Formats: sequence, structure tokens, C-alpha cells
Amino acid sequence: MKIGIASHIVLDTIRGADGRIVAESMGGPPCYCGLVARRFGFDVELATMVGADFPEHERNFLRENRITLRDWHLSKSAPTTRFALESDGYSRRLVLQAKCDPIPESQIREMKSVDCWLVSPVIDEVPAGSTLEAIKKNRGKKNFVMLDPQGYMRVADPAGGRISIKERLDLDLAGVTAVKADREELLALAGAEGLEGMKALQSRGVEFVLATEHRIVHLLHKDMHYWIKLKEIDTPDSTGAGDILAAAFACAWVKEKDPVWAVCFSAGALKAALETRAAGLAKIPEYRKIETEASYYYNTVGFKGV
Repeated sequence: MKIGIASHIVLDTIRGADGRIVAESMGGPPCYCGLVARRFGFDVELATMVGADFPEHERNFLRENRITLRDWHLSKSAPTTRFALESDGYSRRLVLQAKCDPIPESQIREMKSVDCWLVSPVIDEVPAGSTLEAIKKNRGKKNFVMLDPQGYMRVADPAGGRISIKERLDLDLAGVTAVKADREELLALAGAEGLEGMKALQSRGVEFVLATEHRIVHLLHKDMHYWIKLKEIDTPDSTGAGDILAAAFACAWVKEKDPVWAVCFSAGALKAALETRAAGLAKIPEYRKIETEASYYYNTVGFKGV
């Protein structure tokens, strides 16, 4: 099977709470989600843009993991999107240092062989009125589109690039199968948090609402609310945690068609990644470890009718 991932590849400078650089590496959902999808045995096709400054060794790393950058992914004028991330466990501060071109609708029209989609902009590079609409029309053979709205929420200060978060977000969710959202994103999208916010998104046609709060992963599907509690994990870098969670859910659902296994695999992938205590892409766990954690959570998942 093949998953399409729509998002910018980014170049990250990650600093710990003490200000020390813990990693300078490639990142963004095409990398974190793409590598997780490869662990699940999916082929990966990208809708993305990078600049001429994108390092050749990073291109080779992607190629070695069977994630290919094509000629039409290269901007002729803009640099690769760059962020500085100051990380402190589960929290982080973002500064935008450079921004590549938006992802054009034409890339989506070229991607006719994907089975499903994961849309996860980092800074509004998937135009909602054109490119996102094209994805919702070209939903893939498995008729599945998962949206992480993180990049629609972010606003960069023109002076220094510091990222702030919108309080309200108006997105047309028609044609979106699943949404992954944290507390702030639920409030912005639905005007409510927790189960109330999840139900509000469900009422707009979203089949799966995957919501995260500190150490708890929630899923609302049909008339059932599922939740998994994770233990506290001391990690120097949580960059990509949401991408890992979303990709594992999407791949597990498309493969197994079981919502309980899907949420268990998402929580299992997150736990396995954070327990590596590695920075950047080095935290992507092997499938065997993800499956072990998912099997444990399958016996502990909470559930209740709504």
C-alpha cells in the first residue's frame, strides 16, 4: 500500500532546555510520518517543496529509506523551510527562519496511485482552498484522509519569526476522514475541548477524532470513546511526537480496519519513540517495538459509549 503525505520537509535546529543544540537535522511530517509508514510496510509518496539549499546527504537518507524527492519538489526561488526548536520535554518553542513555496494543487493531480492521505502542514503550506480540496477529491483507493491541523494554527511574527497560535480556525472538514488534534487545536476547530470538542468535530462528518492531552490519547469513533494512558517519559526531545502518533494510527487503520488496534498502535508508536530518548529522526522506533507496545495497550485501553 502507498500513503501520500502532504507537508513541507523542514530543516530543524533543536535545542534543549539548557539552550544546548541537541540536533541539527531534517524533519517535518514527510520525514517523521514517512519513516513510520515505512516501518508499517507502506510505500510513501510526497507532496512537498524544498529549496536548492536542501542538503544532498539528507536527500540520500530519504532515498535509502525509499522516500523519493522528485524534480517538481524543488523550488526555483525559495529556500527550504527552517525552524529553530527550543525543546523542554513535551513543550517547545518554535521560530520560523525560512519558508518554502506552498505545495501546488498540480502535485496532487499527479498522485493517482496512493491508497490514503496524511495532511500535516507545518506553516500553512497546504492551501486549504486548492491543494487540500484536491486531496479531499482524490482520497485514495482506501478512501481515507487524515488531517493534523497544526500548520494551519501557526502564525509567524514578521519581525522575528516567533510562532504564535490562532485561537479560532475555520476549516472545511467535509471529505476529511480523521482529525488528530491537541487541546488548543480542538478549541480552535470546534470551540470546545475534551470529549465535547471531539463530538463537535464528529458532528461535522469526521469519522475518527484522535485527541491528545498530557499522557492520554483519546479516540472517538461512532458512539465509542476510547482512551489510553501513557506513563511519564523523561525525554530530551519530543519533536515529531504528534507526527509519529498520526502516522501510526493512519497506517494501522488502513491495514487492519480496527479502531481499537489503530489507537493502540498510535499510542504504542509514541511510547516506543519517546523511550528511545533520542533526538530528531533517531527516535523513530522499529516496527517490532511498536507492535509490542500496541499489544500491551490493547489489554489496557479504556472505553465507554457516548
